[in-house]
Amino acid sequence: MNNNWVFFLIFLFFCDMTNLIHKILFSSILILIVTTDLKAQSPSLKIQQDSTISRLMATKKEIDTENFSSKFYTIQLFYGENKQAEELNETLKKDFPDWEVDLSFETPNYKVQVGRFKNYYSGLNKLEEIKKVYPAAFLLELKP
Repeated sequence: MNNNWVFFLIFLFFCDMTNLIHKILFSSILILIVTTDLKAQSPSLKIQQDSTISRLMATKKEIDTENFSSKFYTIQLFYGENKQAEELNETLKKDFPDWEVDLSFETPNYKVQVGRFKNYYSGLNKLEEIKKVYPAAFLLELKP
């Protein structure tokens, strides 16, 4: 016989109790005992995932890795004529000998850039340092 029926029969047996407080107390205890037998939802969770999602996640991870490995920041100081760019290039090599200085040509102007930073925030720190001497300097992301 089911436990619930047993408790129900016991409950009926004691229903003819004369003291109301005993009936209420017994009923409350009986209800608590019966309700503890109830089952909640099971704690297991089964996830079915399409294989396309796994392939997309792998592709995204690969693309992000490639972007991270080819992404750098530099500080651009000048964009203009060749003569001024060469003068600034020589000055920078003297003033900042530990920094990588780059003079390049982008039609129709030359540009002077310093540093090659992997981290955006380290580039910002160096930018603050160089802005004391060259206030027009700005941080630039190099595109691969």
